[in-house]
Amino acid sequence: MRKLKRSKILAVLMFCIFAASTMMLSGCGSDAEASRNWTLVNPEGATEVASLQLNEHPKSLEGKTVGLVWNSKENGDNLLNTIAEELEKTVKDVKVVKIYEEIPESQGYGPNIFTQEVIGKIQALKPDLVIAAQAD
Repeated sequence: MRKLKRSKILAVLMFCIFAASTMMLSGCGSDAEASRNWTLVNPEGATEVASLQLNEHPKSLEGKTVGLVWNSKENGDNLLNTIAEELEKTVKDVKVVKIYEEIPESQGYGPNIFTQEVIGKIQALKPDLVIAAQAD
């Protein structure tokens, strides 16, 4: 009998804790229900884009320097290593530079990776074109 009474008290206590935590998490009794001003934003992200002049594509890769850039996501290096092997097998006098090995700080993704310093180091390698792999 005593065990049953203890179980009932424990159940009521647990229910009270649950009810109180639910009310606190839902913002009951706070200013969570106060009105707010919202700003409507166009989700299209449409902006005016200035046109750019693109470099001409080389007619051949023979004698060219090809830079390979990897963002350090999984399997991107596997893709670039395969591209490097194929280029070296099939294109005469091609020079392949694995920028991700030559300049380790070029690995990664986000706005802070390609600083002016990193871009300068890549330019110093004088690649004729760059192939980038964004893998996952």
